[in-house]
Amino acid sequence: MKFWTYTLSSGSLNLNAVDGASFVSIQCDSTSGSCSVLGGIPFKGVNATAVVLTAGQGVNIQSATPFSPLDGITITWIAGSVDILIGL
Repeated sequence: MKFWTYTLSSGSLNLNAVDGASFVSIQCDSTSGSCSVLGGIPFKGVNATAVVLTAGQGVNIQSATPFSPLDGITITWIAGSVDILIGL
Protein backbone atom coordinates (compact mmCIF):
# COMPACT_ATOMS: atom_id res chain seq x y z
CA MET A 1 0.00 0.00 0.00
CA LYS A 2 1.19 3.49 -0.83
CA PHE A 3 0.17 6.56 1.20
CA TRP A 4 -0.67 10.20 0.46
CA THR A 5 -0.46 12.66 3.35
CA TYR A 6 -1.90 16.15 3.56
CA THR A 7 -2.74 18.85 6.09
CA LEU A 8 -6.11 20.39 5.31
CA SER A 9 -6.25 24.05 6.38
CA SER A 10 -9.13 25.25 4.21
CA GLY A 11 -11.78 23.90 1.86
CA SER A 12 -12.87 20.30 1.38
CA LEU A 13 -11.51 16.99 0.16
CA ASN A 14 -13.76 14.45 -1.59
CA LEU A 15 -12.99 10.74 -1.80
CA ASN A 16 -14.68 8.91 -4.65
CA ALA A 17 -14.34 5.33 -5.90
CA VAL A 18 -12.39 6.48 -8.97
CA ASP A 19 -9.62 7.74 -6.62
CA GLY A 20 -8.88 4.15 -5.55
CA ALA A 21 -8.41 4.90 -1.83
CA SER A 22 -8.86 1.91 0.47
CA PHE A 23 -7.97 3.66 3.74
CA VAL A 24 -8.28 7.16 5.22
CA SER A 25 -7.17 8.48 8.59
CA ILE A 26 -8.39 11.92 9.70
CA GLN A 27 -6.93 13.64 12.78
CA CYS A 28 -7.74 17.16 14.03
CA ASP A 29 -4.88 19.06 15.69
CA SER A 30 -5.00 18.94 19.49
CA THR A 31 -5.60 22.64 20.13
CA SER A 32 -8.03 24.05 17.58
CA GLY A 33 -8.53 21.54 14.78
CA SER A 34 -12.05 20.84 13.61
CA CYS A 35 -13.62 19.29 10.53
CA SER A 36 -16.75 17.56 9.38
CA VAL A 37 -16.97 14.15 7.71
CA LEU A 38 -19.96 13.43 5.48
CA GLY A 39 -20.97 10.16 3.88
CA GLY A 40 -22.59 10.24 0.46
CA ILE A 41 -25.46 7.76 0.56
CA PRO A 42 -28.75 7.35 2.42
CA PHE A 43 -29.07 4.43 4.85
CA LYS A 44 -32.50 2.87 5.43
CA GLY A 45 -34.04 5.88 3.72
CA VAL A 46 -32.29 8.45 5.93
CA ASN A 47 -29.89 10.92 4.28
CA ALA A 48 -26.38 11.28 5.67
CA THR A 49 -25.53 14.20 7.95
CA ALA A 50 -22.04 15.47 8.70
CA VAL A 51 -20.22 14.29 11.81
CA VAL A 52 -18.03 16.98 13.38
CA LEU A 53 -14.61 16.09 14.78
CA THR A 54 -13.00 18.59 17.15
CA ALA A 55 -9.57 19.19 18.72
CA GLY A 56 -7.66 15.94 19.17
CA GLN A 57 -10.38 13.73 17.69
CA GLY A 58 -9.85 11.48 14.71
CA VAL A 59 -11.28 8.61 12.73
CA ASN A 60 -9.93 5.78 10.55
CA ILE A 61 -12.03 4.33 7.72
CA GLN A 62 -11.02 1.25 5.73
CA SER A 63 -12.69 -0.51 2.81
CA ALA A 64 -13.52 -4.19 3.14
CA THR A 65 -11.36 -5.15 0.14
CA PRO A 66 -9.02 -3.40 -2.31
CA PHE A 67 -11.66 -4.08 -4.99
CA SER A 68 -14.19 -1.90 -3.17
CA PRO A 69 -12.55 1.52 -2.70
CA LEU A 70 -13.92 4.23 -0.43
CA ASP A 71 -16.62 6.28 -2.11
CA GLY A 72 -18.69 9.35 -1.33
CA ILE A 73 -16.77 10.74 1.66
CA THR A 74 -16.36 14.52 2.04
CA ILE A 75 -13.97 15.98 4.61
CA THR A 76 -14.56 19.70 5.21
CA TRP A 77 -12.20 21.95 7.15
CA ILE A 78 -13.76 24.04 9.93
CA ALA A 79 -10.80 25.36 11.97
CA GLY A 80 -7.11 24.81 12.81
CA SER A 81 -5.43 22.04 10.86
CA VAL A 82 -6.60 18.55 9.98
CA ASP A 83 -4.08 15.82 9.09
CA ILE A 84 -5.21 13.33 6.45
CA LEU A 85 -3.49 10.09 5.46
CA ILE A 86 -4.88 8.14 2.49
CA GLY A 87 -3.83 4.60 1.61
CA LEU A 88 -3.92 3.51 -2.03
